[in-house]
Amino acid sequence: MKKQLLFIIDWLRLGGAEKSLISLLPLIDYSHYDVDLLIFKRGGIYEKYLPKEVNIIDYELFGSSMAGTIGNFVFDALLSLKFKLYPKRHGAEIYWRTVHSQFKPLTKVYNAAIAYQQGTPTFFLATKVKADKKLAWVNADIFKAGYDMNYCKSFYEKIDHVVAVSDKLAGLLQTKLPWITDRLACIYDILNPVLIKELSKESIQDMARQGEEYIFVTVGRLSQPKNHMLAVDAALVLKQRGLSFKWYFIGGGELKSAIEKKIHDNHLTDHVTLLGTKENPYPYIANADVYIQSSSFEGFGLTIAEAKILHKPIVSTNFDVVHDQIEDHKNGIIVGMNPESLADGIIELINGESLRQSIINNLEHEKNTTMETEISKLYQLIDN
Repeated sequence: MKKQLLFIIDWLRLGGAEKSLISLLPLIDYSHYDVDLLIFKRGGIYEKYLPKEVNIIDYELFGSSMAGTIGNFVFDALLSLKFKLYPKRHGAEIYWRTVHSQFKPLTKVYNAAIAYQQGTPTFFLATKVKADKKLAWVNADIFKAGYDMNYCKSFYEKIDHVVAVSDKLAGLLQTKLPWITDRLACIYDILNPVLIKELSKESIQDMARQGEEYIFVTVGRLSQPKNHMLAVDAALVLKQRGLSFKWYFIGGGELKSAIEKKIHDNHLTDHVTLLGTKENPYPYIANADVYIQSSSFEGFGLTIAEAKILHKPIVSTNFDVVHDQIEDHKNGIIVGMNPESLADGIIELINGESLRQSIINNLEHEKNTTMETEISKLYQLIDN
C-alpha cells in the first residue's frame, strides 16, 4: 500500500522555497507514495510545473468563498500594517495569531506531512494536520526575519523533524534553539540542472545590451531580506566611477515603490531597471555578465546555486550561509555588506579577465547532485 504524503506551502510564486518544491516533487517515486499538496493562495506562476500525480487540495481557509475573500483581505491588510505596528515581527506570525481559529483541520490522516516553509505552513501542520510524522522546513533565517521563538516553540515541539536547508542555518538553529537539536536535520534545496539549463535558452526581448555596457542581474523578491536598497547604492557608486552598465532586478514585492523612488532620486533610471516577476528568470541570468546577490540574510541562497549551474560569475554580500556555496575568489566573490565593497567586488570581477575566467572554469567543473542526495535524505526521514 502506498504511503500518503502531504506537502504544505503558502503559494507557488517566484521564490526559493517554491522553486525547490517544484524541483523536488517530480523526483518522488509515485509508485510508493501518493502526494497531496495544500497551497493556501492559488494562482502562482509555478503551479503549471506540478507533476500530474500531485493532488492539489481545494482548501477554503475560512469555510466559504466570501469568508475566504475577507480572510485574504485581512492577510494583505496585516502585511501592509505590520512594518508600522510590529516592525520586528514577521507578517505570517501576526496573521496566524489573528485568524488561526478560523482554519479548518484536515480530516485525512497521513503517513507523513511536510510544511515546506516556516510561518503559516508550519503553524498549520502543527495544529491542523494528523500525521504519523511531521516535518517542517526552515528555509530562512527565522531570527532575522522577525519570528518570536517564544511563540513559535509550542508549534515546533509538535514537529518530529525540523529541516534546515543549509549547514550554516542548521548550526544557527542548534545554537539558538538547543531544545531542537534532537529533531534537527539538513536537506539542501533541490535543483534540477538539466531543467535550469534548458529553460535558460528561452529568448528574451527586454534585456538588451547597448554598446559595450556590462549587464548585471539580481533575482529575488523586492523585500527587506534581499536588500535591493544596498544594490541601488552600489549602482550609484559604479556610476560615479564611470562604469557603463545596466543592472536588472527581477522580482516583485512590497518594496517596489520605495526602490523605484530611490532609483529615481539618485538619477539611476538609465542604469537600474526593475523588470518585475518573471516566470522564467534563467535566460536573464544566462545573459548577464555578472550575477549579484545583495541579501542581508538567506536560508540557503537558491538563486546563487542557480547562477552557479549556469556558470555565471557571482558577487555576493557576506551573509552567513553564502559560505556554504561560495569560496571567495574560487567560484565567486564575497564582499562586505556595504555599497563600496559591493561595487569594488563587481569592478574587480569585470576588470580581472584571468580571475573571471578562473571562476567560470571552476564553476564548469562543479556538479550539482542535490537531485540524488537530498531526495534520499527526505525518504530516510519519512520512512525510518
